[in-house]
Amino acid sequence: MKKRFYLFLPIYLSFFVGLGVYEIIHPPFSTDSARIGDYEVKVETTPPVPEVGKITTVHFIVLDQNEKPVDNFRMGAQIYYNDNMISSFSLSDHDSGKWDLDYIFKEPGNHVIRVDLVDFKNGGMLSYTFNMGVLNFYMSLFTYLIVAGLAGAGGIVIAIILFQKNIWPKKNKT
Repeated sequence: MKKRFYLFLPIYLSFFVGLGVYEIIHPPFSTDSARIGDYEVKVETTPPVPEVGKITTVHFIVLDQNEKPVDNFRMGAQIYYNDNMISSFSLSDHDSGKWDLDYIFKEPGNHVIRVDLVDFKNGGMLSYTFNMGVLNFYMSLFTYLIVAGLAGAGGIVIAIILFQKNIWPKKNKT
């Protein structure tokens, strides 16, 4: 029962470190992309998981067929909740293949963002809908889980040290 318990500690800690890194690199709720006509529209948010009552920046990125940012495009958006339109952003011109939209979600749950992209090549309107999950407690819950995991890892380290130093009194067999 000596040092073999140390083998489990890096595995345990790497799980929580990996979970945090994965959460930052691959946000679960708020990234999506779709091919609309000759364009690809990507949607991302900052923070990665939108929360109720906090400013969320919705990033729209428009790419051409070669996956290069479109220099100039015209796009508008509508935000729906429970099939009711709650916000509308009229068509406007955007440069550098990107449009950043600051928005505060007022209700938790699934929101639908409909984008309308003007196709300058064919003269039509291209539309697509994206689903956006909004939570009201995510970051605090995630933080508590990480702290609990690290506290558990610390408890394991302390237990290993105590058992290896034989601090606990031994029971006499009589």
